[in-house]
Amino acid sequence: MAKAVRIALFVCDSLAKAEAACTAFDTTATKLGMPWRGATVAPVAIAGVEVIVPLDTVVPDGWTGRVEKWAAGDLDAAAAGLIARLLGGSDKELPPRPAPPPPPKKVHTVKLSRETAGRKGKGVTVVSELPLNEDALKELATLLKNKCGTGGTAKDGRIEIQGDHRDKLAQELEKLGYRVKRAGG
Repeated sequence: MAKAVRIALFVCDSLAKAEAACTAFDTTATKLGMPWRGATVAPVAIAGVEVIVPLDTVVPDGWTGRVEKWAAGDLDAAAAGLIARLLGGSDKELPPRPAPPPPPKKVHTVKLSRETAGRKGKGVTVVSELPLNEDALKELATLLKNKCGTGGTAKDGRIEIQGDHRDKLAQELEKLGYRVKRAGG
């Protein structure tokens, strides 16, 4: 069963400019396998149009639907940005990742242990006695989970990482300026 085609109407004072934008949009949508197609003239019934893209003119009278902007410059980049917005994403650059939490002022000793109690035999590696507030604890947990390539959580002032990653976590915590004490077996 074929996907229903969705229409983006490109309106402009210059038909050549509208057709160039429409072609770039169609090319990008086709490459990505998207059900979107562009149109440049009004023989397409307005009722079938889902979004209007005014290039250098105003939106037609009576249109109350979605209106999207077309970025000036490179046609392919503008088409990709429009498709990203149409799919519910964003064409804005992602903000830079926040820096990992700064190491503590004085060397603080954290405990590193492994627990299986209450987890049906599944073990977790626990980092406890961290001198961090809740937000910094969550940031550190995210960093450690990424380094270990596994899931985990930060709760009750401690970080739990799924699996036995004591060696890797000890290494990472020492790089961040903590002294690590292994507790338990």
